[in-house]
Amino acid sequence: MRLSRDDAIFSAAAYADIFDYPLTEEEVHLWMPYKVSFARPGLAKLKEETFKIRAKRVAWCKEKWDRAKKVAAFLRFIPTIQLVGVTGGLAMNNAKKEDDIDLFFIASRGTVWITRLLVTCAVECLGIRRIPGEKDVHNKICLNMFMGDDALLLPKDERDFFAAHEVLQMVPLWERGIIYQKFLRANRWAERFLPNAWNEKNQKYKSKIKKNLIQCAVFFFKMFEPIAKVCQLWYMKKRRTNEVVSNSVIRFHPRDARIWIKKAFAKRLAKRNVPLDKIFYGR
Repeated sequence: MRLSRDDAIFSAAAYADIFDYPLTEEEVHLWMPYKVSFARPGLAKLKEETFKIRAKRVAWCKEKWDRAKKVAAFLRFIPTIQLVGVTGGLAMNNAKKEDDIDLFFIASRGTVWITRLLVTCAVECLGIRRIPGEKDVHNKICLNMFMGDDALLLPKDERDFFAAHEVLQMVPLWERGIIYQKFLRANRWAERFLPNAWNEKNQKYKSKIKKNLIQCAVFFFKMFEPIAKVCQLWYMKKRRTNEVVSNSVIRFHPRDARIWIKKAFAKRLAKRNVPLDKIFYGR
């Protein structure tokens, strides 16, 4: 599906505006939906005050990045972790000062639950884990998604403009082997929504295959996977909201961001009479 030059620019800027995130000329091109027949789109008209907000948030993000990297480095000692990445506002250098730090994990197949237990204990010991219901979450670590390396492909009913952004905005902090490239390849459908961002990610991250000397350790922890799952499900029983849990995916999103973002995006697109479905679902 092709868009006109102006609609493509407007759509990229409109989506970013939901998060008070003005785009530079290069970023407009990077996050533009679908392929268009020009290389440089021109700078979208953006509010000057939002640029001031962005500058402040970039400064606030420096401290958050330092903490995220230190935590990720500490978690290297957990052999079942294949990748640690940053998601949310921090991934775009657009976090508020009071925001927490969202981390994303890919674990070895069959170890999602034991990995989550080990990560939770580690971050808890550091005294920086975000606890559900906590009000002061400044620079706390939010462990909001764990995915097994056998479940890298997002479900078909979630493959939309919102999810494409989530996939391509995630910033890997470290990985074992070429798991990030496997993650991108598994979710190649995102290229249909954001082709320029897809190409940029594929060019930027070129992993090297390294010998994995921790297979024995992974096998050891797999033995504890069933009991780790049972214990955590029991603990979560009275606390469950909109969480997605299975043998390969654990995702914590008490408030489904897709819902409110879709409404906000539709409201902005309506100003230019651009159909939401044409952008959001790629129909």
